[in-house]
Amino acid sequence: MTGTMGGLLLAAGAFLAIHIIPSSVLRIRIVAAIGEKAYLAGFSLLSIAALVWMVFAFNAAPVGDTLWYAGNAGRHIGMLLMLIASILFISALTSPNPTAVGAGGLIDKESAYSGINAITRHPMMWSFVLWSITHIINNGETSALIFFGTFGALALAGTFLIDAKKARQLGDSWAQYSARTSNIPFAAVLAGRAKLSFRRLWWRILLGVIFCTLLIFLHEPVFGVSPHPV
Repeated sequence: MTGTMGGLLLAAGAFLAIHIIPSSVLRIRIVAAIGEKAYLAGFSLLSIAALVWMVFAFNAAPVGDTLWYAGNAGRHIGMLLMLIASILFISALTSPNPTAVGAGGLIDKESAYSGINAITRHPMMWSFVLWSITHIINNGETSALIFFGTFGALALAGTFLIDAKKARQLGDSWAQYSARTSNIPFAAVLAGRAKLSFRRLWWRILLGVIFCTLLIFLHEPVFGVSPHPV
C-alpha cells in the first residue's frame, strides 16, 4: 500500500501502537515472558522500523487536499513555538527527570522538582507536541496532518500514559512528586505548588536558542523548505 493515503494511515497506526504498549499493562506481561533486556531491545528495533516506515509512507503518499494555508502568520507563529520547543528539548536532555526510562530513583532528589521540571515534568514530550503543532499550522495538507498529527497526538497522550505507568511503579513517591509538579506547562507554578527559578535554566535557555537557530538555518538545506517568512 506504499504510495497511498491508506499506506500512510497504516504506518501511523502501527507507530502509535508500538509506542502505546510500553505505557500500558501489556508491558508487564511481555517483560515477564521475555525479560527486560529483550523487551527493550525489541522495542527499540520496532520503534526505529516504525519511524522509517512512517517517513517513507509520508514521502510516498499523495499530498491530499489542502485544508488551510497559514501564510506568513503561520511561519511567525511557528518560529515562536519552535523556540519554546527547542528550549524544552535541550532542557529535557540536560536535566535529571524521574519520568525518563529507568530514572525513577531520581524522584527523591530535590533537583527533580526544580529547573525545567518545575515548569513541566514532561519537557521532552511537550517539545514534540509544539514541534507537531508548528508543522501542522504550516502544512495544511491531509498527508501532513496525518504525519505530524501522529507524532503530536502520541507525545500528548504519552504524558498521561507515562504518569499512569510511574504511578503504578513508584506508588507514594510518585503521588508526592506529582503533587509538587504538573504535566501541563506552568500549571504547578501558577497554582503555587512549584517555584520557578532561572538559576538552573538560564544556560539551557541559551542552548535552546542556539539549537533553534541551527534548526531554522538548516531546515531548507536538509528538508528543501525554508521556514522563514517571505
